[in-house]
Amino acid sequence: MALKAIIDSLDSVEEQHRSLYEEKDGKYVLAIEGLEAHPGAAALKSALDRVRSEKRALSEKLTGAEARLTGLPDDFDADEYDRLRAAAEGKEPPALDERLERQRTELEKKHGAEKAKLEGRIAKLDGTLRKTLVDDGLTKALIDAGVSKDFLPAAKALLKERGAVKLIEEDDEFQVLADNGIDDRMPLAKFVTDWAADEGKHFVAKPTGGDAKGGDAKRFTDNPFDPKNPNRTKQQELIIANDAKARQMAEAVGVKPYW
Repeated sequence: MALKAIIDSLDSVEEQHRSLYEEKDGKYVLAIEGLEAHPGAAALKSALDRVRSEKRALSEKLTGAEARLTGLPDDFDADEYDRLRAAAEGKEPPALDERLERQRTELEKKHGAEKAKLEGRIAKLDGTLRKTLVDDGLTKALIDAGVSKDFLPAAKALLKERGAVKLIEEDDEFQVLADNGIDDRMPLAKFVTDWAADEGKHFVAKPTGGDAKGGDAKRFTDNPFDPKNPNRTKQQELIIANDAKARQMAEAVGVKPYW
């Protein structure tokens, strides 16, 4: 009968074998020499060594992983990290860029015709606005300068053809200005007044009336050029404000312009 390696009591052991046991921690352990060479013990030791080796390897890997993961955010996604790294290495196209490019192409195709139509309408409206501002500004300036209504179309066409009148846009504001060859930003009213008093004087409405001097004193109330009641202050103000009208008013009462 084989001897047990560990027993609770020596009562079950034959007398001649009791000396082979040693008491340890309340148990009786069989004292065996050369235990390491026993086939069972050798297999057990080999398995134990293998487990210990694997444990050391896992411990080293865990230590290295902990060192690499130190500082990573709590929401770190390993799968997303691998995908981005693969994309950076050219192993696969970046999905986000693909989606953005596809969406951009679809939007351009969808709104291309609408965009072209809108741009055409904007250009048309801009042209109409500019034409209207120039026409209205020029018409008002010509009327204020005394140009006959019968000659307004001709006077406007003449000044436009010369390219003297232009529309300037600055800080989202439009201004109708003129170029007299010296000042390319002359106020339109002054330009037209000067033109009507010189080159365009034939377009100015002639005074009408029944007095001997061909004047029409009734057209102008409180005429500051009236020899019977002259007003030098108002004369100067009128000359500065509207030179052509001042000349008309002076001629209407038979006074030759002195300026």
